[in-house]
Amino acid sequence: MPRRMRDRVGVARAWLQGRVTGVPGPSVLAIETTVRCNLRCPMCPRSQAAYPVEDMPSELLFDLLDQHASMGGDLVWLNGLGEPFLDDRIFEILARCRALGLGSVVATNGTRLDAARRRRLLEVGCDQLIVSIDGVTEETYSRHRPGGRLAVVEQGLRALAAEKRAAGSSMVLAVQMVRMPGTIPEEDAFLARWRAVPGIDLVRLKDEEFGAQGFALAPTDAPQRRTPCRILWTGPLIVRWNGDVAACHPRGARREHLGNLHQLSLAELWAGPELQRLRGLHAQDRADEDPQCAACPVSRPRRPYVLAGMAVRASTMQRAIPLAERAARRWGLPFLENRRP
Repeated sequence: MPRRMRDRVGVARAWLQGRVTGVPGPSVLAIETTVRCNLRCPMCPRSQAAYPVEDMPSELLFDLLDQHASMGGDLVWLNGLGEPFLDDRIFEILARCRALGLGSVVATNGTRLDAARRRRLLEVGCDQLIVSIDGVTEETYSRHRPGGRLAVVEQGLRALAAEKRAAGSSMVLAVQMVRMPGTIPEEDAFLARWRAVPGIDLVRLKDEEFGAQGFALAPTDAPQRRTPCRILWTGPLIVRWNGDVAACHPRGARREHLGNLHQLSLAELWAGPELQRLRGLHAQDRADEDPQCAACPVSRPRRPYVLAGMAVRASTMQRAIPLAERAARRWGLPFLENRRP
């Protein structure tokens, strides 16, 4: 069932007071339904180690969605180290999310957006589709997305944008480029190319986040505010294909898990000792005592922005991003384009 306003107020109060127990939630889950991928991107951890070719077991996956909804969850991100459209259940998953009142975001490399999948996607629906395209030239794209063809991905995305408009779909269609040393020279051309396409709602630049050698950016110069990290009170929790659950993406990548859903429920993990420990450190302004938190490059938002985000559904926030991005661009303010010199 959708999250009640009482629970939203409860989360905001818990965050403000630094309370580590009795926190409603999580609001958001990031679920890796598959670890299979058809590309070998050199900056991705999947390409740097021996990963299995596996899907999350269906009984675990659909029970997890049910648990999330029963706890008042708002939103599900369907992404991880696999390509979601290689999961034959993707449209069944989206349909279950819709039936449970959960918003959905799918992040894809765009290589599988053929006519049949585009039609099914618009029929079943999701709140936001994010297509990652790293480059505007075939040379740059193939260096960062080996196994894909830029022309094919662009053709599929342009077709989807046109079909979305024709169908009157409310799905937010976003296209993004990961900022790396090899893509930065093309970012202005990337923004100009995709902002000109009717049906594309959001064009964004996203900093490389895995720190792969030769692809990582310089350490962030973003201000590190002392506000407690909201993710520990709202999510997204990161759920790997095998049921391992982590508090955030860096911990998931380093296999620092809260526990496994084969042994513990989502509610038990959310109320468990490790999340209580992390919330306590942040509430007491001691987050730097945790190595992962001390090294985290994410700039924590100011308190009013955090509280505003907690006041509405996570899926509503996702839908508001294109409006905020357009307003910021109109007024000449930075928003999602986190450029560094």
